[in-house]
Amino acid sequence: MAKGRLTTLWVLLLLSVLAVIGPVSAQGQEVRLDGRVQWIAGQLMVVQLDSGGSVSVDLKGVPQDQYSVLRRGDRVVIGGALTDLSPRFMATSVVRAGAV
Repeated sequence: MAKGRLTTLWVLLLLSVLAVIGPVSAQGQEVRLDGRVQWIAGQLMVVQLDSGGSVSVDLKGVPQDQYSVLRRGDRVVIGGALTDLSPRFMATSVVRAGAV
């Protein structure tokens, strides 16, 4: 019985992660970025990555309700892809992460 619950928990965890990350972009491989919002204006956000450095994030592919409440310093997890069409990271999802 415990093994069945553990399997169910893993399946639910996997489905949750896939729902957060969203569909794979047709233009590039899906990537996850973790960091803090440096600034956000309109459909552009700059994120200080946990791994170091900053990246410009294009938010055109993200529903506005996912990023309209974000403020400078908020921790975020961003799903999206790098493409040949833009020098920016093309986001497909933005999730406000818990405080660390």
